[in-house]
Amino acid sequence: MATFSCMIYPGGDSVLRVAQIAKIAHEDWMQDWPIEVSDPERLDEFVDLLITNKADWELSFWLLDLVLESANDDLPERTEPLVDALVVVWEATGAPGIAQRLEYWACLDASDPEEMFWVSPLVREARRRIGHDTI
Repeated sequence: MATFSCMIYPGGDSVLRVAQIAKIAHEDWMQDWPIEVSDPERLDEFVDLLITNKADWELSFWLLDLVLESANDDLPERTEPLVDALVVVWEATGAPGIAQRLEYWACLDASDPEEMFWVSPLVREARRRIGHDTI
């Protein structure tokens, strides 16, 4: 799969819908919204919301960031359910925006763990399972 040159973002109201269903804050001043509202203690709940809303690529886009940011803060011991969730979300829509987010989190240009997210190896595994090149 080729690297995307132009990022695809969902409609503006979709992030507000995610904030409502996840019962988290969203304010206009929140520049890095997923970072500011991530919560490792709610990771399982966020994964459940991601899977529940998998057919809506716009909600999945934001929930994917919320899930990966929360997992990145405190990587769970059992990572298989997280990888499975990423695969399920991709398979539900095949949306280019979801592919782009997975590519972003995979940090494909990085070879040193210091240059990537803690969750990057998991995202690379999910991309491998769905047939996307990881390098």
